[in-house]
Amino acid sequence: MMKNSIIGLVASVGCIILCSVFLYWNPYSSTPPNSGTIKVFYTMLILPAFVGIVASFLKNRILMCIVFVWSLPYGLYLSVVSIPSIWNLFGAVLIVYLVSAVQMKKTAGT
Repeated sequence: MMKNSIIGLVASVGCIILCSVFLYWNPYSSTPPNSGTIKVFYTMLILPAFVGIVASFLKNRILMCIVFVWSLPYGLYLSVVSIPSIWNLFGAVLIVYLVSAVQMKKTAGT
């Protein structure tokens, strides 16, 4: 049971780290992101990652599903926009969110 919450926690922390790298230490661009980009990242990826941390501690599968759906559009875009790159790891984060939600569902009935 503990494994499911750790999986979600790893995905959320990984998403926050990837977003931080993208916004503040981007190896592919020396141009700093504009305020619109920062707002989008915080709203669509970092905020749901913090909700994912809460969902992991509460072991709440519905909240983890919300995190997955909330992060899906921008995470999917970033994971396929340039292949290969470090941003493909956003796809791995999305997969781990989904695996965590499914695992929480399996153990909720037992």
